[in-house]
Amino acid sequence: MVKAAQQAGKNQKVQTDLDSLFQQLSRGNMNPGLGSKALAGTDVTYARGRNGGRLFFRNVDGGIQIVGKSDKANESKVIARLNQLYGQ
Repeated sequence: MVKAAQQAGKNQKVQTDLDSLFQQLSRGNMNPGLGSKALAGTDVTYARGRNGGRLFFRNVDGGIQIVGKSDKANESKVIARLNQLYGQ
């Protein structure tokens, strides 16, 4: 997961997406960017940015918890790992 986040952050456009998605979530917008999708079988949702940034989060008491970051290229690997960690 850390490697995926580092890879995503190497691309400045993707990092800008991630920063923007985080800011929007921080302000209470639970459907930021191009919209959000739920990961089936988990309590994880992810927001998608125009430049390929993906920000994975969970609703927890008192706010949101960021559980992953990726770009479009490594999205499937991050989703597979999140399913292992948070699958019901």
